Amino acid sequence: MRNCSKNHPDNRILLLFTFEGMLITIVNNLVGNNNNLFATRLGASDLQLSLLTTIPQLVGLMVLIPGGILTDRLKNKRSMVMVSLAVLTVFYALIGCVPMLSANRFTAFLILLAASVGPMTIYNVSWQANFSDLVNAKEQNHIMTYRTALTFVIGIIIPLVSGTLLAAANTNDGKIQLHQIYFWIGAALLLIQILVVSQIKGSPNTSAASRRTGQLNGVISELLHNKKFLSFVGVAIFFYVTWHVDWTLYFIGQVNYLKLNEAWLSYVNIGNAVVQFITIGFWSRLNNKYGVRFGIIFGNLGLAFCPVCMIVATGLPLPQGQIAFVIMNTLANITLAAVNLNMMQCLLQVVPENNKTLYISIYTVLVTLSNAFMPLIGVVVYTKLGADLKALQLTFWIIFVARIISTGRWGLRWWRLRERE
Repeated sequence: MRNCSKNHPDNRILLLFTFEGMLITIVNNLVGNNNNLFATRLGASDLQLSLLTTIPQLVGLMVLIPGGILTDRLKNKRSMVMVSLAVLTVFYALIGCVPMLSANRFTAFLILLAASVGPMTIYNVSWQANFSDLVNAKEQNHIMTYRTALTFVIGIIIPLVSGTLLAAANTNDGKIQLHQIYFWIGAALLLIQILVVSQIKGSPNTSAASRRTGQLNGVISELLHNKKFLSFVGVAIFFYVTWHVDWTLYFIGQVNYLKLNEAWLSYVNIGNAVVQFITIGFWSRLNNKYGVRFGIIFGNLGLAFCPVCMIVATGLPLPQGQIAFVIMNTLANITLAAVNLNMMQCLLQVVPENNKTLYISIYTVLVTLSNAFMPLIGVVVYTKLGADLKALQLTFWIIFVARIISTGRWGLRWWRLRERE
């Protein structure tokens, strides 16, 4: 990665966006990466683990469109970013108190976690709109490269520390107490993040187009005639459908069949983070040379081989299967940095200035629907096929084929638009 120059954003903006990204990544690693483990220790079944993904995402759907409309009406979208983080802080502090309940602990956890997805969802869409307002298209790849690279470092350290601590706890109660502490630390870090966001000042896009908002039905009508946006959405949503379908299955495969404990799960996360940190400079340079639409092809291709990792690893005896899975899964994630780096930039290429956040929100609604239902569908297919090792492997073969098709769709899109990058 190159140093800032006159062709890149100033160091202050770059450092603030990077530090803010590091904070939210620490929170997501402490909280999001351990939610399934926390729920399992609160007594959740396999089906309830699927609901832990589905129900919160449905809540997120309820706030996306109103949140997008409200954000578009703000002259400075930074305000919405800060408010959403403040509300999220309250929910995470409350979730840390859930184990103190004598009964219905999982139900309370599910309700509060679902509610917390609302402000997290608004944070994501308002952050993207605010970033687009403050950073021009030529500088976005540079900032996103630094921001994403440093978050990978966090992805190495936090899973290692949190996973080791959880594995070292001797009792279920001790592990639950650690989960509580993680949520409370997350809430404290969100307060710091609010302060950092408040310092990210620039010249928001205040053009007439960027401030103009319309009625939802008018925006929908406009959107349906926006071929550039619709073409991207068709390819992107199919990609997310094939990606989200195994999110719960992957956890089931790792825990139930490969018998990975907290330490092993942290090794998986660390391997993913290390290989992405090492390769992100390459993907950033590829973007500069060939454009973000080209790099995303390889991002999808790497994900296509994750199901193969699970199939091969679960076919080996333990502990060889555990070691093989960590190694192969790490190699399959060599291209994942291209997804994290390029997906938002691909989206920002096709959203208009007017009603920008609302367009992003509508797109995110579709992504959220996929995230809500596809993990559940994956578990249902696995269950219908017999809910055993053979069923797991067959389901992953189906997912592999779907992801290869998705890769081909990204390739076709790049080929058709290659002269316009």
